[in-house]
Amino acid sequence: MIEKFFESEYRAVNKQLEAYFRNLNKRETDSLFNDFIIQFKDFILNDKAKRLHPVILIAAFSGIINPMYLEDKINEIRKVSIAVELLHNAHLIQDDLIDNDEVRRGVPTFHRQMKLEIEEIYRSNNHQTDPQKSPYFGRDMGILGGTYAYVLGMDIIKNSNFQNKLKLMAVKEYTEAVDYLLKGQIIEEYMNYHNLTMSLEQYLNIAEMLRARVFEKSARIGAILAKGNIHYQINPLSEAMLRIGQSYAIRDDILDMRDDIRGKKKKIIYILAVQNTNEEQSKKINEIYNKEKITDADVDKVERIFGETNAVVIAEHLSKNLVSQAKTYLKDVYPDLNKQEKEFFNEFADFIYLRQS
Repeated sequence: MIEKFFESEYRAVNKQLEAYFRNLNKRETDSLFNDFIIQFKDFILNDKAKRLHPVILIAAFSGIINPMYLEDKINEIRKVSIAVELLHNAHLIQDDLIDNDEVRRGVPTFHRQMKLEIEEIYRSNNHQTDPQKSPYFGRDMGILGGTYAYVLGMDIIKNSNFQNKLKLMAVKEYTEAVDYLLKGQIIEEYMNYHNLTMSLEQYLNIAEMLRARVFEKSARIGAILAKGNIHYQINPLSEAMLRIGQSYAIRDDILDMRDDIRGKKKKIIYILAVQNTNEEQSKKINEIYNKEKITDADVDKVERIFGETNAVVIAEHLSKNLVSQAKTYLKDVYPDLNKQEKEFFNEFADFIYLRQS
């Protein structure tokens, strides 16, 4: 069932994004700003984007609204759903810039895309420029593009056709999501630059702010616009999404383990491993993480230690336990979610734990 729902709503969300950017281009009259919009659109309209957040928003809305009103409202909620896709991409743009990543979804990251674009313009015009200048353009556009995406998402909610009271509540949830994202990123950067190893509690707290809260806020916005009951429907759905989001973060780190070792990132597998290493294992990990460059052989050694300490197994159990907690909260939603959406959220929880990419 989840595949069918995702497929139909994925297509619908992409159509809304395409229509939104067409209208945005028509609305903006400055040719230079329109070029920026085109670059921004190209980054977001990527075939490999999952569109999880807008689909969650739509599913929450569809699960709570009286089914007899759904057909009249579905197009409007799909328009609103792209707000959280822009929110998500705002974070990706700035996160890629901070990490100096060059590839996202198989193509250049936004700041690198902008850097390559200005370099191509210089070449085609035989324009002489300082070779150090183009990275600054990419950096500046990454900062501005991420910020602009946050604003656009809020603007979409404000201009929707829902009741003003509901829109105000939805905007509050949206701004809280931005707040969580920025706080989580700031704390993570402090820990990285101070070379601090997170405790498991700190990891889960950051995972909540950087991943789970956007899942939760997407569901809350959809449920609020459907006029869901705060205490008996929206709150238990929120608690479920928080745990699904944390499980998603853990699963991400399991799948990205080798890349994280190569990048000396101290994610959950590292945290769990160092709690259970003997003296020799601890010494070996420290030696490798203190190297200027980590080789494939080094990655193999660290991965072997992670296996010996059962770090991956423990992480998988933790992820599974969070999914089980999420399903318990889904049972507490009353009145219950509509049948199709209830199945969707339960299958979505399993998908998060079992996914391979």
